Amino acid sequence: MAPSTKPPVYLLDTMAFVFRAYHAMQRSRPMSTRTGIPTAATYVFVNMINKLRRDFAPHYLAAIYEGGAPVHRNELAAEMKTMRKFNIKTQQFDEVDYLGYKANRSETPPDLEQQQPYIRRALEAFRIPILSYEGYEADDVIGTLSCRLAEQGHHVYVVSSDKDMMQLVNENVSILNPMKDNLILDPAKVEEVLGVPPRQVVDVMALRGDSIDNIPGAPGIGDKGSVELIQAFGSVENALDKAADVKKKTQRESLQNNREMVLLSKELATIHCNLPMEFSLEDMTTTEPEPVLLRALFSELEFTTLLKELAPPATAEKANLITKPNAEEISTLLQSARSRQNLTIFLQESEAALAAEICADDSSESTEGEEPEPPPTENMSLFGAPEPEIPAITAAEPTGNTLMAGLAADDNTALLLDLNAPEATAIRDALKDPALPKTTHDLKSLLHTAGQRGLEIANVAHDVMLYSYLINPTHGSHKLADVAARMGQSITPLVKNQTPPATALPEAASAIHRLAPALRIQAEEGELLKPYEEIDLPLVPVLLRMEQVGCRIDSQVLRDMSSKLAVDMDALAERIYAMSGHRFNINSPKQLGDVLFNKMDLPKPMKYGKGKVVSTAQDVLEELAAHHEAPALVLEYRQLAKLRSNYTEQLPQLADREGRVHTTFNQVGTATGRLSSTNPNLQNIPTRTALGREIRAAFIPAEGNVLLSADYSQIELRLMAHFSQDPLLLDAYRTGKDIHTITAAEVFEVDPETMDKETRNRAKAVNFGIVYGISPFGLAAQLGIPQGEAKLYIERYRERYAGVTAFIERTISDTRSTGKVSTLFGRTRPIPDIGSRNPNQRGFAERTAVNTPLQGTAADMIKIAMLKIDAALTERKLATRMTLQVHDELLFDAPVGETEEVAALVKLEMEGVVSLSIPIVAEVGKGPNWRDAK
Repeated sequence: MAPSTKPPVYLLDTMAFVFRAYHAMQRSRPMSTRTGIPTAATYVFVNMINKLRRDFAPHYLAAIYEGGAPVHRNELAAEMKTMRKFNIKTQQFDEVDYLGYKANRSETPPDLEQQQPYIRRALEAFRIPILSYEGYEADDVIGTLSCRLAEQGHHVYVVSSDKDMMQLVNENVSILNPMKDNLILDPAKVEEVLGVPPRQVVDVMALRGDSIDNIPGAPGIGDKGSVELIQAFGSVENALDKAADVKKKTQRESLQNNREMVLLSKELATIHCNLPMEFSLEDMTTTEPEPVLLRALFSELEFTTLLKELAPPATAEKANLITKPNAEEISTLLQSARSRQNLTIFLQESEAALAAEICADDSSESTEGEEPEPPPTENMSLFGAPEPEIPAITAAEPTGNTLMAGLAADDNTALLLDLNAPEATAIRDALKDPALPKTTHDLKSLLHTAGQRGLEIANVAHDVMLYSYLINPTHGSHKLADVAARMGQSITPLVKNQTPPATALPEAASAIHRLAPALRIQAEEGELLKPYEEIDLPLVPVLLRMEQVGCRIDSQVLRDMSSKLAVDMDALAERIYAMSGHRFNINSPKQLGDVLFNKMDLPKPMKYGKGKVVSTAQDVLEELAAHHEAPALVLEYRQLAKLRSNYTEQLPQLADREGRVHTTFNQVGTATGRLSSTNPNLQNIPTRTALGREIRAAFIPAEGNVLLSADYSQIELRLMAHFSQDPLLLDAYRTGKDIHTITAAEVFEVDPETMDKETRNRAKAVNFGIVYGISPFGLAAQLGIPQGEAKLYIERYRERYAGVTAFIERTISDTRSTGKVSTLFGRTRPIPDIGSRNPNQRGFAERTAVNTPLQGTAADMIKIAMLKIDAALTERKLATRMTLQVHDELLFDAPVGETEEVAALVKLEMEGVVSLSIPIVAEVGKGPNWRDAK
C-alpha cells in the first residue's frame, strides 16, 4: 500500500501518559513549588508534549480524555458474580467474588489529583484540542477515531504507553511513545515486542487478564503462557475449543474450567472501533501555543527550564551594555562605584566558562517567584565562572593575557573591559582594595581564575550562588541563569558551541548586581545570614586551598591494581561465556540482554532500558541472581569494571606532575549542607570492601610526610542524643559506654557479657537505621530476618528509647507546621511533601525531616572544624596541609615532625566546635597511606 499523502493524525492517550509520568517520578526527588504544590507529573507531561511537538510538528493532534463511567463494560461485567484465581501454594483454583470492571483501581493519588487542573491548563495553553465523549472510555474513543481516520486515508499515531493499544495497530495505525525515544510500534514491531501480531493482541490480553482493570483472564496461565497458547492455537476461542490438547496441566484445566470468564475477559479487553460518535477532523487542528498562558502556568509551577525555553517577555528597560567603552566611560563607572560603594564585575577567562553558566540547565525545575524590589546597596559585584562540563566554544576565544570582564556601577550601565589592558589599572586597584566590599557568583571559581591570572581580589562579601543555595538548597541548579530566572529576571540564553555575544558579560554582571541585594534580603528574612557569614562564605578560600594542594597518589599501586582487576574481569568473563555458551560484549546491555533472555532463556522482566532493549539494570540482575549464577557473575564483573574505570584507571591519568589529584568541592550540591566532590569524586571511594580499601592505600603523603585521618565518632547518633535528650543515649555517651552493645541488650534482649560481634553489628544497623527512618521491610532486608521480627525490634527500640521516639514525633509535627527543618547552626531545608496525602511521599518527607537536622548539623560541624583548623595551621605557620574532606572525616598531609602537634590540634578543634549535652569525640590516626591512617 502506498503511503498516505494526507497529514498524519496524532491521538494522545492523555491519562495513560499522566499516570506514567506520575509513577516515573516516584523514585526521584519529589518536585513541588515552594508553597507545596506537587509538580512532577505535570513537568514530565509538559516535556513530553514539547518533545512531541518538536519531533513531529503535528498538524492534527487531539488529547483524548475519559468520558465518565464506561457503561458498556460495566454492564458486561455485571453478568459475572464470581471468578477463579490460581492459588500458587495449593496449586488449585479458588473461586472468589468478582467485584466488577476496574474494581481494583485505587483512588487517584491526592498529589496527582492536585495536578490534573494544571495538566489540562497545559493542554489549553499549547492549544491542543481536548476530546471526550460521555459514557465512553478513552480507549474506545481512540479506537473509533483511529479506524475512521485510517479509512479516510490518514496515518494515525496513537500516542500512548498502554500495551492494550497494540491491538489497534495495522498498516495505517501505529503506536508512538515519546517517552521511549519516540518508539513506534508498527505491526512487525508489535509482534517482536509481544510475540503475536496485532490481530491476536486482544486474545493474549484475554488470557493474561489485567489486575488494574480487574479483567480476570485465565487463572494460572500468566504472561508467557498466554503468548505460547495464542501462538499455538491462533485465538482464544480455538484455544478453548482445543483445551484438551494443551500439554501443561495448569493451562489445560484453566481453559477447561473458565470458558465463560475467558470469553468475557476478551470482550472487556477489546477496544471498540465503532462508537456512534460524531467528530470533525478540523476540530483536531493544532495552532501555535499561547505564550502568555504558558508563561503564567510555568511561573506558577516554578518551571525554570521551561520558562527559559519560551520567548522572553517584554521587560523593563535593561542596562545600557557598552562593549567598547572609552576612557571617560570607564572613569565615570569607577567614580560611580567609589561614591556608591557599588561596583559589579563579571569576570570570565573563556567563552566556554561563560556558556557553562548561562546555557540552560536541564536539571533545574523550579523558580522562586517574583523578584523583590531591590533596595540601594553598597557593594562591588564580581563574577567568576567555573570550568564548564560542555564542549568549549572555540570561536573568538580570548588569547594571550586577555581577561575579559563585565562591569556595572548601577542598574543603568554595564561595560565590557579587558582587565589586563592598561586602561583597567584603576579597576584592578579597586578589586584588591579591602575597604571596598564585592559581590560574585561562585566565589571559589572566581578566586581560582583570578589566582591563575595574577588578579588580586580582596573582601568579597556576597556570593549570589551561596545566597541562592541557603535560601532553598533543594533547587536543582544554582547557576546564574537559573537563579536569575527564579527571581523573575532573564538573561539572554546562550547556545552551546556558538560564540556568545559581546554583551553577554556585561549583561550577566548587570544581573548579578540586581540579584545580590534581593537575595540578601531573602536570606536575612530567613535568618540565614549567620550560616552564610560564619560558615559557607569563609569556607570558600579553605576549599580552594585544599583543591590546589590536592591528594598525592601512588599511580603504580593503582596501575598494578588495575592490571589485577583486568585479569579478574577476564576470568569472570570466561566463566560467563562458558555458562552462556556465547562470547559477547558483557558491557553491552543489548548483547547481554540477548544472551540472558534469549540464549539462556532466563525470565524476561517487563522493563526496558535505553535503546528499546530489555533492561539489564542492577535490580533486574539482582533478582535473576537468586535463580542463576550468570547474573551474579555479571554483577561482580560490573563492580570490578566500575572500580577499574573510576579509580584505578582514571586517577593516574588525572594526577599532575607531582602525582597529585585535584578534586573540586561543591558547596551547593546537596540538600543537607554536605559538601560533594567531583572531577574526580573522592568522597565515593568504597570503604567496606577489600578492593575499596586497597584503592585508599594508594593515597599517600608527600615525601617525608605521613597522612593524618581525623573522623568524628558516631556523630549523628551523638547529635540524636543531644536533640532528643533520651536518658539512655545521654548516659551511654557521658559514661563512655558502647551504644551498640546497649542497644543490643535493650532491643534483642541479650546479655552484654556474652554478646558476640555479629549481634553488636546488628544492633549497629538498628541504631543507624532509626536515624535514617528505616522501615521494617528495610531492616528485615538488611539483617536477613523476617519482617515481623524487624518490626518487633523497631517497636522495642522506640519503647526503650522513648526520648528518640518523642524527638521524631516532635520533629515531624513541627515540620508540618513550618514546612521546613533547621540544623543547629540555622541552615534550613524546605520539606514541601510533609503534608502530602500520598503515603510514599509523606513517608519520605518525614524521614527527611528527621534526618536533615542530624546530617545537616554534622555537615556544619565539620565545616566549622575545617575553618578553625585552617586558621590554626596558618597561625602556627605549620607546613601541614588539609587535603580532603569525606563527610565526617578530614585528611591531612603532615611532616613527620609536626604529626603529634597537628593531631592534638585537629582533635581539639573538632571536639570544640560546639558544646553539646554529651561529649564530641574525634578519633585521629596516622599512617603511610589513607587505608592505614588509623
